[in-house]
Amino acid sequence: MTPTIISKELLPLNNKLRKPMVEKMRRDRINSSIEQLKCLLAQEILKQQPDSRLEKADILEMTLNFLQRHDSSSHAANQGFSRCVGEIVQFLSKDEMKTQSHTRLLKHFQKLQTSCEQNMKESVLPEQKTFSKEMNVNKSAIWRPW
Repeated sequence: MTPTIISKELLPLNNKLRKPMVEKMRRDRINSSIEQLKCLLAQEILKQQPDSRLEKADILEMTLNFLQRHDSSSHAANQGFSRCVGEIVQFLSKDEMKTQSHTRLLKHFQKLQTSCEQNMKESVLPEQKTFSKEMNVNKSAIWRPW
């Protein structure tokens, strides 16, 4: 036999041996990431499920709920900031006595206002679709099949 034939014969054997190892490494990465999420959201988890053992799906759902709430509060803060910038531009535009620093400041806030408007348009997320009506009723509750 030639060396190329031997390596072609051993290739399926190597793949069969490597596949379980790769799968175990993948599961370990998933489990490690879920444990990290659990540690990051420890206070949130204690609020919702103080004494129960959490499944991986529970941790992922709580993480998703937390991020959705955080995203909506961040969106509200961005709207408030954008509104303030708009009022500043409006105020600076009314002033008739314009110095060089006044003009530079107005241009700065106008650029900021434009970038705020672009960010607001880009940050609008499509509505979250849930897989069941029960999830829409109470998003903070953990779904359990039993």
